[in-house]
Amino acid sequence: MTPAARRTREETRELVVEAALDLVRQHGLGVEPTTISYQRVFDHLAKTKGVRVTRASVHERIWDSQEDFQEDVLLRVSRLASGVSGAAEAAAETLASSHFEHPLALMRELGRTAPDAVLKIAAADPLFYSWVGFTLSLAKDSSTSDERRETLADASSREYSGTENSGAELVQSLAEVLGVRPRRDLFGRGEDAFLLIARLGLALAEGVTVRMRFRESELADIRLNTGPNGSEQTWSVFAAGYWALLNTFLEIDPDAHPDLVDDRSD
Repeated sequence: MTPAARRTREETRELVVEAALDLVRQHGLGVEPTTISYQRVFDHLAKTKGVRVTRASVHERIWDSQEDFQEDVLLRVSRLASGVSGAAEAAAETLASSHFEHPLALMRELGRTAPDAVLKIAAADPLFYSWVGFTLSLAKDSSTSDERRETLADASSREYSGTENSGAELVQSLAEVLGVRPRRDLFGRGEDAFLLIARLGLALAEGVTVRMRFRESELADIRLNTGPNGSEQTWSVFAAGYWALLNTFLEIDPDAHPDLVDDRSD
């Protein structure tokens, strides 16, 4: 086995955290704080990489406690589980290739394509499920003190807020490109609308990615006549739900499109 002493602290940190992430992925929704104890992670490293790491090599050198290590891993899971970057890439591709010109039709197409990019990330990396499982486990894990549970929950909440803010910024940027705005009859401040869309979209993503484990075919094969000239297109449940959010909370900006009238019924 390769001794940890030959590695820098940062190399050891990355090695141990990556091993912990492997365990998190393996447990999926069943992951709990106890899943990523020092010893379980060290045993996993020895088994999978033939690398020997001891408590003495990390405790009070890299992390002050095992709980601090678990918090570090939870934050990494939260960051990696965010699908905002995938949605942004899909949105850019849609804007570049779409045949739709009307802002509401283009917004509908963005609602169809961008969420599915998030689903593809979720399907490819179990960290999506683990993020949900880890967060839920904090509420029921009797081995974690109330104080520590609150600390982990606060850390997760901060990452959550970061993901929501990134999502809100993405929606706001796309709205400006499309020439749409938050509905004035619903929102006093536009930024409230973008954050609400991001927050509800994240909640949709979490629910759908969990249900995909059991009913994927039902959630990804909805047929709607939303294509060019009323042609049929395939939608996922997540995409249909996200389009409903956009369609409910956004409207044509008359300053951007003075010649268009938003004639959708309430």
